[in-house]
Amino acid sequence: MPRGQFGKGYNTAQATPQHNSTIAQDVPLPPERRNKVPNLYVSALKWYVCTTAPSRELSAAASVRRAMLRGRREGETPFAAYVPCEFFWHRAVRSNLRVPRREIQRPILRHYIIVGVLGGLCDDTLAALRERDREGRNVHGLLGILGVSGLGPRPINGEGLRWLRRQGADEIAGVTNRSASGSIQPGEDVRAGSGVFSGFLGKFIGHAEGGTVGLISLEMRSTTCEVRLPIEDVHRAA
Repeated sequence: MPRGQFGKGYNTAQATPQHNSTIAQDVPLPPERRNKVPNLYVSALKWYVCTTAPSRELSAAASVRRAMLRGRREGETPFAAYVPCEFFWHRAVRSNLRVPRREIQRPILRHYIIVGVLGGLCDDTLAALRERDREGRNVHGLLGILGVSGLGPRPINGEGLRWLRRQGADEIAGVTNRSASGSIQPGEDVRAGSGVFSGFLGKFIGHAEGGTVGLISLEMRSTTCEVRLPIEDVHRAA
């Protein structure tokens, strides 16, 4: 048997921790980070549409929920907040190294959050929502509250409230849990994102294995073949 410079046989190599490691397939959102759907049927809550900076919707909603009143209503927390979201499973590819698939959430209404106020807006609640720090920035990340010129902020009407309740019910039921290619329809041009055909263009056929696998039809030298890829590796062609 060949031996190394220290006289040991090559078959004595030890397995490294990397060889023994197990990579998790799915990493769900932690419960504390998952979007919260409030009770949208509380009659005492009046709902308003607030604007915020992009990518600040969820953090602004969390800050509004913790906001407390001052003055004669010191310590009250009369606010609820809701950011309608959709959820995806995504697996990043870094230097051909496949990392665990992670669940991500994305606001459906960019720049907007829905704020509920117990009893409706008044001077005290408006002051809490408009509170600013020493630099003059809103402490919650809010930019404004939608309303009517000359009348101020206005609550959501009946039609908007019905849409909001349907959206909340869908989110609780899991209807807004979408796959990475949920918007891709059969027949659309797609690009393979992994495997030996990575980068090749083809036609999207459909889903398999409960939506976790995508089927692509590739044409090469007048020959058509069907390729099966993880659904997160099927990308719409630019």
